[in-house]
Amino acid sequence: MSNSVLLTGGFGNIGGRLAVHLSNYKDIELRLASRSIRPIPQWAPKATTTQLNLLDVRSIESAVSGIDTIIHLAALNDIECATDPILAHEVNVVGTRNLVNCATRAGVLRFIYLSTAQVYGSPLVGRIDESHPTIPAHPYAVTHLAAEKVVAEFHESNQIIGLRIRSANGFGAPMDPKVKIWQIFVNDLCRQAVEARQLTLKTHGDQERNFLPLTDVCNAIAHLMRLESNQAGDGLFNLGADKSHSIWEMANRIAGRTEQILGFKPPIIRPQKTDRSGPNHLEYRSDKIKNTGLTINTMFDNEIDGLLTFCAREFSI
Repeated sequence: MSNSVLLTGGFGNIGGRLAVHLSNYKDIELRLASRSIRPIPQWAPKATTTQLNLLDVRSIESAVSGIDTIIHLAALNDIECATDPILAHEVNVVGTRNLVNCATRAGVLRFIYLSTAQVYGSPLVGRIDESHPTIPAHPYAVTHLAAEKVVAEFHESNQIIGLRIRSANGFGAPMDPKVKIWQIFVNDLCRQAVEARQLTLKTHGDQERNFLPLTDVCNAIAHLMRLESNQAGDGLFNLGADKSHSIWEMANRIAGRTEQILGFKPPIIRPQKTDRSGPNHLEYRSDKIKNTGLTINTMFDNEIDGLLTFCAREFSI
């Protein structure tokens, strides 16, 4: 097991949660990278920090020195990608190539890249496994697929063990309230429950999505860190819950948990149903990663409860 880990995006939504998770392993030396100089966060007091600019090779060379495994989470989010697709390509694609290049030269053994299920297109419908065609429609998905291909190139040439995770819709409380993750559906509704005391949907809610607690995302990344190289195969893995849920089902679940945690049940407001809706069913398959020994627990209520508690603490009026 390699024990020196560089986590890019280590102060972000998933990064903060993953830093806490990895801090529980006594054999891991964790280095958190961010674009600016940051103090060691209170949620990962044993970690070290480093400044990393994905477009500055010297910065990368310093950050990857002495590292065994890189977990690459740093990327522009969906809103930032839509606002500036050119910058999105520079950071998400060129930056990833810079990082993998420097990693191989520095002798890094393993590179784990967190991609997105959105590479399969939008909306996601039908049965989707890793063999499904990729038809990314949004700059966020386009750049993630291109970055995936960069990592795959190095993996296939045996320069590094390059693992790519196509994650479903992760949700959960961040470590830092300033992290920009409130556009995420479940996170948004939990914050609405606290601030507006009602849940307002943008659609009627029939469409299905595959929701995944961040606890499972962190468990999966930690699992791939320890995965035997002969189990890596082509390095590509879907990651999602066994069952998808409609927007309406998830909204009702959040309303029910709000009643349990905060003592009131917010009403759900949604637009009228239109006749133009197409197929909604989604079967997002994660058999491949589960066959390597990963258990996906999908403890939805625990993750929602944590989000509601976080929002009540940070956003109560």
